[in-house]
Amino acid sequence: MEQLILDHMLKEEFSFPDPSFPIQFYIDDLRQWPDGQVPLHWHFGYEIFSAFNQKVMLQIGEKCLTLLPGESILIGGGQLHSYSLTDSTRECLCPNIVFTENILAPLTSTIFQKYFYPILNAPSLPHIKFSQYIPWQKQMLSCLFRVYQLLGGEAIYAIPHFSTFLSKQCHSECPELEVHQNLFEFFKILYNNRSELEHSKIQPLDSKTQIRMQKMVQYIQKNFSETITLEDLAASASISRSEAGRCFQKYYSDTPMSFLIRYRLQQAQRLLLTSTLSVKEISCKCGFSDSSYFVKVFRKHMKQTPSEYRKIYQTIQKI
Repeated sequence: MEQLILDHMLKEEFSFPDPSFPIQFYIDDLRQWPDGQVPLHWHFGYEIFSAFNQKVMLQIGEKCLTLLPGESILIGGGQLHSYSLTDSTRECLCPNIVFTENILAPLTSTIFQKYFYPILNAPSLPHIKFSQYIPWQKQMLSCLFRVYQLLGGEAIYAIPHFSTFLSKQCHSECPELEVHQNLFEFFKILYNNRSELEHSKIQPLDSKTQIRMQKMVQYIQKNFSETITLEDLAASASISRSEAGRCFQKYYSDTPMSFLIRYRLQQAQRLLLTSTLSVKEISCKCGFSDSSYFVKVFRKHMKQTPSEYRKIYQTIQKI
């Protein structure tokens, strides 16, 4: 089961396998996340995310979007974002890459400053969607999926469990060169068609709400094993209970207590996979005072019991 490691600012903590070639390839199955949702997070690197076999709902900042099968989206660095599936009965595979600007060209070079910077750092372009039904965007997606294939064929850059997703993996003699070549072509096409891009109205950053959210999330991270009330969360950010509810609704489309339960479940998942603690012990460590209630909530959100979840993962590890 998947999970993100976030700091108190909701920043995803990860490192590139090769810092000199800063790119990482993932294939997320959104069914493997609690409630089918990758939680709200951000990172310094840029992300290109693709919907493969079903519609995916996205939240970027305060904006909600829909990504249809075959569509992809480029998300700017530092943008708060989350993903959720729309049909929990079917597999929902979503290939994506995270990379930093210097994989394209030196940041002080003419190439980067002239061609990449105006797109990657435009405040009015926090994200850009691409469809296979628009000819020039289809060309870009061809480059993107070539990158997926190349990285999927190289163990250092790929997540192993889903490597079979790509039926035509490319075991290239020079994978980094070909990845670079296809990323260059991707952004070259984008630059040549920049007049077609829909620029968003620039919204001032709601730093007050974000700071409040960070304080409440940090409180949850530090105290999730203890009893936490809505009053406790509101007090951690020096706001009223109703304002705490508005903050969570704005950034997570959820209530504070539902968010708390999801966070506790994520911690329970981690302990189920990395410890030999019993289900009852994990229940207590994650803030569930009653193990029967923990099992009930876990089954509701994960579609399986904690014991079944642990057993399935152990079976996968042996393959």
